[in-house]
Amino acid sequence: MTTTQSFRIYEILQRHFKNNDDAKIVVQEIEQIIETKIDSKSDVLTTKGDLALLKEDIFLFKEDFYKFQISVEKRFNNLIIWVVGTGIAAVGLIFTMMKVFLIK
Repeated sequence: MTTTQSFRIYEILQRHFKNNDDAKIVVQEIEQIIETKIDSKSDVLTTKGDLALLKEDIFLFKEDFYKFQISVEKRFNNLIIWVVGTGIAAVGLIFTMMKVFLIK
């Protein structure tokens, strides 16, 4: 609670209480209640620091995801190379077998 808010509450209570000390005590109690409520909700509320950490985590996740994506693409390319190479070797083996056994 800001000082202006506290002072405004104090002025309102001062009109209703005959004693200034009673108004001060009530304002202090209200401030304490508000601080306690804020402290109890601090794990639920998001701070700028929390948002900064979240942005950093998202950035690191994106970097890791892009590295993973590149790794998958490299593996896929290697797989294609092996499949094409094996296919060419199989066709060459078939032609060789045909030449040996069918053409004499």
